[in-house]
Amino acid sequence: MMPDEKKPIPWGLPPLRSEVLERQAAAAVHSSSETNEKAQTADTGVPEYYPEPMDHYTNGPPGYKSLAPHSETLKTSHRVGIFLAGATLLGGTAFLVGFSGCLMDRDSMSMEGARPCVMGVVGELVQAGSNTSNTVAWDRLAEMTDLYGHRMTGSEAYDHSAEWVVRTANEQDANLTAYTEPVWVDEWKRGSESLRLFAPSRPGGQVQLQMLGLGNSVGTPPDGVDAPVIPVHSFEELRQLGNATIAGNVVLYNFPFTGYGETARMRSQGAREAEKYGAQAVLVRTLAPDTSFHSVHTGSSARATIPAAAISLSDANLIERMYERAKVGASLDHVFPRVKLVMNAQLRENAKQSANVIIDLKGSELPNEIVLLSGHFDSWDVGVGAMDDGAGAFLAWEAARMIARTGYAPRRTIRVVMWNNEETQQRGARAYFEKHKADIKDHKFAVESDIGVFEPWGLAVAADKNVVQRMRAFGKHLLHSLGGGNITSTDVESPGEDIALLCKSGVPCAGFLSVNPENNAVPGDPHWEDHYFRYHHANSDRMEVIDKHQLRRSAASLAAWAYIIADL
Repeated sequence: MMPDEKKPIPWGLPPLRSEVLERQAAAAVHSSSETNEKAQTADTGVPEYYPEPMDHYTNGPPGYKSLAPHSETLKTSHRVGIFLAGATLLGGTAFLVGFSGCLMDRDSMSMEGARPCVMGVVGELVQAGSNTSNTVAWDRLAEMTDLYGHRMTGSEAYDHSAEWVVRTANEQDANLTAYTEPVWVDEWKRGSESLRLFAPSRPGGQVQLQMLGLGNSVGTPPDGVDAPVIPVHSFEELRQLGNATIAGNVVLYNFPFTGYGETARMRSQGAREAEKYGAQAVLVRTLAPDTSFHSVHTGSSARATIPAAAISLSDANLIERMYERAKVGASLDHVFPRVKLVMNAQLRENAKQSANVIIDLKGSELPNEIVLLSGHFDSWDVGVGAMDDGAGAFLAWEAARMIARTGYAPRRTIRVVMWNNEETQQRGARAYFEKHKADIKDHKFAVESDIGVFEPWGLAVAADKNVVQRMRAFGKHLLHSLGGGNITSTDVESPGEDIALLCKSGVPCAGFLSVNPENNAVPGDPHWEDHYFRYHHANSDRMEVIDKHQLRRSAASLAAWAYIIADL
């Protein structure tokens, strides 16, 4: 649910620490005694705080290893390796100067007391994107979906999957703390369903059509809905036909896919619009590129008094051709299309308490300040939700894991949130916002991935223009070898459905974007989304859609961005 009001982002990101150091050096020279005194009182980096569900831990969960604080001395070989990686990555004299300054802490400690450079750690993360032996994110997603299947909100499969993630992260990922927070959700069950098209000239006089009931739809009466079909192409055409034509019939919305945002209204509001004119049910041409001509994709529909179902592009066109030929009346074989729709869908409101999944990597200096990485954990009950949005959720998890494995915690906490109930009511996002309302000011940045994870392209950022400009510079110089360094600003209040409330509250936000793997189209190209929507909300959304190496490279890109932002 998108926010309905646009407010300016009131603040921006602070400068990089290397920039602060340069200004400090120009303003004053700190004495060695001051430096030593501050070095002696530096943070030890031993974790002390855990979110509420983990308060019973004293020394961290099983397997916890303390991350190196920023004031810890690097081994010479490690420090040199980081410097060379950073130098190679950055290139250019200006950035090398900033980089070598970054090897010192804020108070110009000696090299023996050097703190690890932000850019050096980023260099490690970028290099991690090339480690072809690391397929952890893909392997984990495959294991979970193989075990439990889809993750429909309210289902046992969702709860088992959430428990699996928490258990796996706490048992296998040192320095990450996983837990859940409660979310009350509805439970919608599809039940048995079918759609028959009457066609006297066909064997048996009918054709069984593929269909999927739309999420939250009511069911049909026990005997189904048996009625003629009236094709329309817009809500305006529906209004023009009015009750005289629509009442007692089934409405078919047959429209070309011109982009998800433009056509999704037919699916989400189609039943409510058609019931105004006495329709008995609605059929919606599936929301997918024209090349997905015989696949059926489900999705959410605003609950109405009449049932709603999706059918394929090819079947929608078949019905319309039948309708047009019958209007002409050229032959007795050409009859007006008539269908029988049966749907046994059921909805239980506020049926159960489910959960968001949260994984924290505690910051070393400002642990109460949060950089949030996210994707939604729920899926539809078709396919296994590998692409939408298992890959987005596991992308965030893997980014946090990659950062933890460098051995150097960022200043701020990296928080992974796997949202519940994005597909229908965004109950997970609302529950998180309510629980953390007093702490929203401490959320310094929020990222969501929910448009597929393929080759990394970059971020769509909703923030102050100075933030956008600074991030463009970072991306150009830090991520050019890996990908994912592009930054585009967006006029949309929120570049992600689940982070909308955070964005509206003034938190700078971004959406993680990928390159279309079919044609290398990038954001802005009219066919950029085609690959994603070919599998979106469909039975074909399975592990084969996700490439394990693309997922790793994207995770490395997101990890680099998260570390930069969290360590500013």
